[in-house]
Amino acid sequence: MVRHRSGADLRMGREVVMGDLGYFKVEQQARQRHGDLFRVAPCTEMINSYLGTFSYVDPYEKAPAVEERAAARTVVVGVDDLPAGRVAVDQAAIEAKLLGSALLIVHAGAPRHPSLLDGLVQRVRLLAPDLEVTTRVTAGMRPAEMLLSTAGENDLIVVGHRQGFARRTLRRSVAERVVAQHPGPVLVVRRAGWPLPPELEYRPLLVGMRGSAASSRAYEFAVAEAQARGCDIVVLHVVPGPVEVPEWLDWRGGVAVWNRTVAGNPVNELVDAAGRADAMVLGRSAGRGRLGSVDRAVLHHGRCPVFFVG
Repeated sequence: MVRHRSGADLRMGREVVMGDLGYFKVEQQARQRHGDLFRVAPCTEMINSYLGTFSYVDPYEKAPAVEERAAARTVVVGVDDLPAGRVAVDQAAIEAKLLGSALLIVHAGAPRHPSLLDGLVQRVRLLAPDLEVTTRVTAGMRPAEMLLSTAGENDLIVVGHRQGFARRTLRRSVAERVVAQHPGPVLVVRRAGWPLPPELEYRPLLVGMRGSAASSRAYEFAVAEAQARGCDIVVLHVVPGPVEVPEWLDWRGGVAVWNRTVAGNPVNELVDAAGRADAMVLGRSAGRGRLGSVDRAVLHHGRCPVFFVG
């Protein structure tokens, strides 16, 4: 284990150990370790293939009126008739390709456009011709119920989350219901900044560590995910009072794990750090039926895709 001490900077009256400079150092050292400044990580290679094949519009633009973990048996993604659904499918296809899993695209009720599902399948196969892709249409079920009944307990569910949706309704969003009730991992795709910036290939996975068994499971999940993606991990410890804990670097399964400790509000710190991460991984207690306040806030406000691990 190698320990490194970083300089702290003052932002908004509080000490922040892991600021923009710290994340820049993670990216720079990742570049130096691999020796090739132009190396592309596996996850980024998949994303670049999509960007080279398809032209993207902002998925949140108002639509016109008309250590080792077993690979998930199946990656299940729910879609609707809105353009944002394509982003969820793209992320699901990337995960399925990285994990060597099958991809199942499901839609609640008959699509308004009969060619929707066939078009999504063709979209995936242009990128990954060897990926097993199937579709399913369910009737008489709401979207959250459809996803929960379709996925096995170890399957990865991918669900999109539209900006502002939860604030416009008194009901919980589909993503929140699925995250709270699915015993396996859930990936919530809430990224407004697609296509992704070129420097994403060196951005780390972010793990929110809260000293619980759920956080330990999230950490193990993140190690396996980072191995598949070819990226580093930043483990963020948020504590309530002032601290002077030096950052330190550990290695797990060939993955660089940067440990950072910051003082502040967990929601604010996690949401802020999410803007500099490839994706975030959070542990959540299975079987509770509802999310805790931190998980719920990150789900609605996080600025990168978020894995919730049960």
